[in-house]
This record gives sequence, structure tokens and C-alpha cells, in this order.
Amino acid sequence: MSKTFSASIVLLIATLAACDQANTAEPPNAKPLAEQPGSGTAAASVTADGQPVNAMGAATLEFQKRVQAYMKIHNEAEGKVPNLKKTDDPMEIAQREQALAQMIMTLRANAPASEIFVKEYQPYFVKIIQDDFKQRSPADRKALVHELPRNLKVDVNTIYPTTIPLVTFPAGLLRKLPDLPPELEYRIVGRHLILRDVKANLIVDVLRDVVPTIPT
Repeated sequence: MSKTFSASIVLLIATLAACDQANTAEPPNAKPLAEQPGSGTAAASVTADGQPVNAMGAATLEFQKRVQAYMKIHNEAEGKVPNLKKTDDPMEIAQREQALAQMIMTLRANAPASEIFVKEYQPYFVKIIQDDFKQRSPADRKALVHELPRNLKVDVNTIYPTTIPLVTFPAGLLRKLPDLPPELEYRIVGRHLILRDVKANLIVDVLRDVVPTIPT
């Protein structure tokens, strides 16, 4: 084999290899497949650094952010009303409770329902509560769910109805829900899940019709 022929073969192989690389290389600035429209992978399924997102974890974080935002308002309201002089005086306790509730309502005027019960976490609230109730007997459910008196409105920025007893929230269900600061608590009122400000006896958010109906 002549040297000229050998050199031609080497040149041909090098040319074919270069063409193959040009055809298979990604174009400049090409996005990963997961980020391309129509790829079938939601953009929200990965973080900026390409790591998968835990949907429930992200929803929980958003709920906790809303709780903390409310607590800033609660603390501001507490700073604007007089402190208790006698913690054992029922009248003084009631007056401060009312003053605190009024101040929170003023600071949160026109607050909508589900401002704290964020939509991202609502499906988890529904599933957790309904799964818990499926395991309970009708008698147990009835003990937890009290029929609302007629014409009683349960809404954001309304006083927790004194006609409804403060039944202890079921401990097993409580453990499955996101933690709350001591100033807030979950309550079941009718078929609704509410957030109650303990110190103000105020309903600060409502998630409606999440509690299953009681079988007859």
C-alpha cells in the first residue's frame, strides 16, 4: 500500500468522524429535554439546580410561611392592646380577648378565606381528614362534628361561636397535620376545618366542607 493511499484513508476517516460529531452535537444554548415544551415533564417538577421537587414538602413550606405571616399580625396586634393587669380576673381577660380580636380584624380587614389554608396544601388537608374519618365509627364521628346552630356564620374574622363547645381536637388527626404555634389551633366546626386564634377566640381562616358527612 502506497504512502499516498494510506494518507487518503486517514483523511477520509477523520472527515467522516467530524461530520458525525456535527450531526449528533446539541445546538448551542439547547435546553435539557425536561425543560422543552411538550416534553411531558412539568417545569415545576425540578428545581433551578435540576433536583426533583417534593410537592407535599413545597406545599407544607408555603402553608408554614402563611402561618408565620399571620403571626406577625398577631404579635403586632398584641403590642397595640393593653396587657393584662390581673391574669385571674375573668372580666379583664374577656375584655382583652375582645380588644385583641378587634385589633386583629382591623389589621386583617377583608382577609379572604384560604389565605392561610393555601390552595397548594388544601388537597392534603382534605385527604388527611377524610382518611382519618374513614377509620372512625359513626358514633365517634358524631362526637367530633357538631351541627351548627341555624343562621350561625362561620367565616374569617368572626368570633368563635360560644354556643359550640371546645371539644378536644383528636390527637391522632392532629399528629398528621402541619404543626402550629401555640397561639393557633385547628378546630372542626360543622364540616369545616378552621384555624382559631386562641388568645383572641377568633376564626382566622376556614377550609369548607372537608369533613365527611356522618352516615345515617
